[in-house]
This record gives sequence, C-alpha cells and structure tokens, in this order.
Amino acid sequence: MQMTAIRPATAVDIGPRLARYALSRLGFGPRPGQIRQVLAQGLQRYVEEQLDPAPDPDLETRLRGLRTLDYPIAQVLALNNADDRAIGPIVDEFVAAKLIRAAHARNQLQEVLVDFWFNHFNVNIGDGFVRYSVMSYERDAIRPHVLGRFRDLLGATATHPAMLYYLDNYLSAATRYDASGRLIQGINENYGRELMELHTVGVDAGYTQEHVFDSARCFTGWGIDNLRTSGAFVYRPAQHDTGAKSVFGLNVPAGGGRDDGEKLLDYLAAHPSTARFISKKLAERFVADVPPSTLLDKMAAAFQGSGGDLREVLRRMIDSPEFWAGAFGPGKPRTGFELTVAALRAADAQVTSSRGAAAAVSAMGMPLYQCIPPTGYSNRGDDWLDPSSQLNRMNFALDLSANAVAGAAVDARATVRSASGNPDDARSVAAALDADLFGTSLSAATLGAISRLAAGGPVSIATRGLGLCLASPEMQTR
Repeated sequence: MQMTAIRPATAVDIGPRLARYALSRLGFGPRPGQIRQVLAQGLQRYVEEQLDPAPDPDLETRLRGLRTLDYPIAQVLALNNADDRAIGPIVDEFVAAKLIRAAHARNQLQEVLVDFWFNHFNVNIGDGFVRYSVMSYERDAIRPHVLGRFRDLLGATATHPAMLYYLDNYLSAATRYDASGRLIQGINENYGRELMELHTVGVDAGYTQEHVFDSARCFTGWGIDNLRTSGAFVYRPAQHDTGAKSVFGLNVPAGGGRDDGEKLLDYLAAHPSTARFISKKLAERFVADVPPSTLLDKMAAAFQGSGGDLREVLRRMIDSPEFWAGAFGPGKPRTGFELTVAALRAADAQVTSSRGAAAAVSAMGMPLYQCIPPTGYSNRGDDWLDPSSQLNRMNFALDLSANAVAGAAVDARATVRSASGNPDDARSVAAALDADLFGTSLSAATLGAISRLAAGGPVSIATRGLGLCLASPEMQTR
C-alpha cells in the first residue's frame, strides 16, 4: 500500500501531524509517546498493523478480572432468573470492557470498528431481552466480523436474538386468522424495513413499501426459542410465509423456507447501492461529515470488487489523498465517547472500571449502548457540538487531569515528564504536551492560554496544564 498525502504550503514538519492524525482517525487518539513510536516504526507499518491486528496479551490481562464477559445468553438468563439483581454487575463489566479496550487496546482500529458497526446495527440495552443478550451480540455477532466480509456481519446480526428481539422479528409470522376472522398472527415489518433502510441499500435506494413488506415476509419464522431460558435463534417452519416474494429486483419463488431470508441477505449484501451506502457510512466516520464523492467511488468499487471485504474497503479509503487531506483541515468534531476515550488515552489513564468515564459519556449526550432508535448515534461530528456538551467536556478534562474520575487513575506529573516537560513550569508543560500529544498542532492562542492559566489555581501546574490541553479546542476534533 502506498499512502499519499496533501502537503500544506507552509514549511512545517508534517510527520508528527500525520502520525497524530492516523492515531486519531484510525484509533481514539495517541497515548503519551505514541506519536514518536509511530514515526519510528513508520506510518505505513502502523497502518498495516491496524488492518491486520495481532493478539494483544496486555489487553487480555487487563480484562481478565471481568469474569462475565464470555457468559452465553443462557447463563446470563439463568443467573438473572435466580436473582434479578445479577444482571447489574454483568452490564457493568460489559461497559467497563468497552472503555478498557478503547483506552488500552493496541489494535485501535479494531475497537473503533466494533463501536462503528455496533452503532450501524444498533440495539438498545434498555429494551427488555436485549439487556441479557447485548453482551453476546457485540462479542459474537459484531466483533469477529469487523474486518471480514460484510455478508458475514450482516448474517450474524440478522440471526442474533438481540436483533430479532429489538426489531420484533421474533414476533413476525405468516398472516393467519381464526375461524371468526380475527387476526391471530401476522407480519411485523420492522426488521424488513430497517434491513433495507439502515443496514444495506439505504433509504434513498428506490425500493417501495411493497418491497419492505416482502422483505419482512422473507424472515417470517426467524425467532427466539425461549426468552427466559436459552435465548437462542430458532427457525419455525410453521410460521414462515411460503408464498412468492419480490424485493427490490430479487424474485423469491414460492415454497421456500429459512433460505428465503438468506437469499435476500445475499442479494442485498452484494447490491451496488449497499456498496455505496456502506462506503458513505464508513467515510463519514473516518474522513468527513460530507465525504468527497471521488472517495466514495473508490471505496464502493473496492467493496464490489472484493465481494464486500471490509478490510479492502478500508485499505482503499486509507490509501487515498482524500483521507490524508484531513490532516491539514479543521478536523472532525469528536463525539462524546470519542472525546472521553481520547482524553483517557492522552492522560495515560489506567482504566479499571466504567464508573466515572461512562457517566461522563452520558453527560455528553451519548449513554453507552442506550441509543433508542435503530439509526444509532450520529456519525456526523457537527451533531455533537453544543454549549451543554462543551461544558461537560471541559469539566471532564479538568476532573480527569486531577485524578478525580472514578476508575481512571491519572498522574499528571508523570504524564508531563514522559513528554520531556518540566511539570513545574507552565510553558514547558504546554510545549511538551503539544509535541507529545498533538503533533505540535496546538495554536499559538491555545499554547498562550495554557501557559498563562496553568500557573494559577489551587492545583499543580502539571495538573492544570494537562487539564487545559484536554479541554482545548484542538482536543475536540480528530
């Protein structure tokens, strides 16, 4: 892969800026010293390592104390049936794992993609049975496929009980009436609609309401065996609509069974509109709120040419001047979750629980796993900047640097020293953190403000200087 970049007209050292950009776009941002590490190993090698993640034993060690992460749905249900308070600690460990992975994982791109694809195939943890199955959903349906083929990811979400419940497909069955003409079971269109509108071809693809209805008919009989015990996928032939169906150019003959749904998934996963829609969603997350059409053309071609290989789509995106041009623009505003994790990483926080950080993300308007509509949270950075959010972001930055965020230990003096700065000199703190965490991209105004304000106040210069860096305008973008 040969990466290209648009260089600015001014004579500046773009190496640190490009490294910071890669760490912030392909991951959640640099940890102390990481910009230097990436430059030493070479930017291209770093990118290749992210596209082909290796085992991360340090992360596994950090997660070892979270004993419930591998529990299957049936075990979670059994524990909750015995004591309905059991689900609380299980959810707490699940949320803690997300923050620990995001803050400490070496394979940053993988963690960004898990977050992205969960959001794309959103389910809401507050919705009944989803609370007991969402752990399995992310672990078994999302995580294994984020750098694989889109069809495998689509199929894994379609058959997972969390999605079947969230979009009510477990209730969908061929229409039947009793002897008096009363409807006793019928089609539920939720999954059939969202499959097309949100998961594959997109709302502007040109399908009709009739196509949505027939899409739903393809998945009748796809359900959950028991919501209180095993919570597993089951196909019930007696509930399937065996009539002929027509969905957006696909004709499904009468007499089929579960394969009606599989055929539709095959068809939609390979559709040109899906290639374009998925490419746009990825580019919105990684490049810009309004990504260039030239980039979407390249990514969609890679999607179709590789049979929906998501790694190849990302490779094509990264190996483009449109991607690297963002390193010299105004930046893309971070969501509340992205800002929280970026700050944890920049402060070299040692994250052991979700208590403080998860509360901060919620205060920024983005409670983890709690997006109610199936659209998921917005990928557009501009949607996340408002006065209330900004205040919460600044408060979190100052609390974090002062080691006042529960479950995230920070030593501001050590962080400044690791950047080769003098923790007792405000100018040195500002300059050292600028070089180590921002690739020397802090503006003169920001550097001046940190140098002036860090020297005053009841907390140490290192603590205040780090907090001001984490609250800076440059920290709000990636």
